[in-house]
Amino acid sequence: MVKKRLLLLGPPASGKGTQADFIQKRFGIPSTSTGAILRAEAKSGTPLGIKAQEVIRAGGLAADDLIMQVVQAWLTRMNGSFLLDGFPRTVAQAESFDHLLKARGQELDLAILLEVPEKTIYRRMSLRLTCTQCGKAISLGRHVSDPSEPCPNCGGRLEIRADDNQMALARRMEEYRKKTLPVTDFYERAGILARVNGDREIEAVSSEIERLIEG
Repeated sequence: MVKKRLLLLGPPASGKGTQADFIQKRFGIPSTSTGAILRAEAKSGTPLGIKAQEVIRAGGLAADDLIMQVVQAWLTRMNGSFLLDGFPRTVAQAESFDHLLKARGQELDLAILLEVPEKTIYRRMSLRLTCTQCGKAISLGRHVSDPSEPCPNCGGRLEIRADDNQMALARRMEEYRKKTLPVTDFYERAGILARVNGDREIEAVSSEIERLIEG
């Protein structure tokens, strides 16, 4: 039976966005990230969006309670299937999400962890651009041949993120090891974690993920 309630976990530049797009197209499972939800809420001007806009403008990180509110709001628009990319980021979020799903009479089918060595992450970061409009991560040389080209997803302007540099990435990796890696232990104990080698050709990673979802 096809698994329909999924999480996609992994360090920065591990390929989560690319594989999330694949899963959505292959299985028709709605996919999003908390960043995308926050931007959408901010754009729509909802009460949650106003809170999100304040965080975005300040350049800060959204508090767990706001993250859980926007995730809950997004789930209410889904029909029982979903893929969350890069969420939960902390064990506290994982525990809150577990309570949220139980309250909805649902449970996770699968948490996929993309494992990529740091040397690959740094190399990928050097080629990564981000769309200022939709927030998609775009790879130079694969998705576009020049940084001046428009985003292939929405036509927006591409730029190098301010935190896509070695010093900032080192901080993000430390944050990932400290706060997010324990989330994988949480789902491993629950018996739903699948580890996937993300340091391969995209198609090979997609094929393995496809088998996991169908298995």
